[in-house]
Amino acid sequence: MAQNNLQARSRGSVSLDDPTQSLLHDHNYVRQLLQHYFGTEDERVRQQAGQQICDALLMHTTLEEAVFYPHVQALDPALVEKCEDDHQVADELLVQLQELQPGEPAYDELMQQLQDSVIAHMDIEEQQLFPAVRSAAIDLQDLALRMQAYEANLISTQASGGRGAQPGSGLH
Repeated sequence: MAQNNLQARSRGSVSLDDPTQSLLHDHNYVRQLLQHYFGTEDERVRQQAGQQICDALLMHTTLEEAVFYPHVQALDPALVEKCEDDHQVADELLVQLQELQPGEPAYDELMQQLQDSVIAHMDIEEQQLFPAVRSAAIDLQDLALRMQAYEANLISTQASGGRGAQPGSGLH
């Protein structure tokens, strides 16, 4: 499900008029996955949702850090730095999650920390950064095309057996 959703965006569904809509779509998708994870006791569902959450966050943070943030940095350097710091926190939690198995108490605790961190981060982007980007005099179509190209390349690398995005790998 996560793979199909993310691949669909790479095939040209990044909004050329407003690339923040694609990032907002990612946010909503992660919120839904978190609801699935925390809304069930079924370990199989939790295992699948947990992996999908990690995959979606890795793709999203890599795209933002490689393309989106550098392109909008000048609008509010302190806010973009705060967002990058939030990504570092998420990366650290993702690394820890990869060392555990879903169902372990420590996994659930880390997933709760990840949810709290990610939800707060998404709120900041949605309430502060995205509106600033939409109202700025930047070429949103150029930004969207760069995001599409980067994401397509990242998915192609993953599909061909490359490692693609890894937490803490420096790709962000």
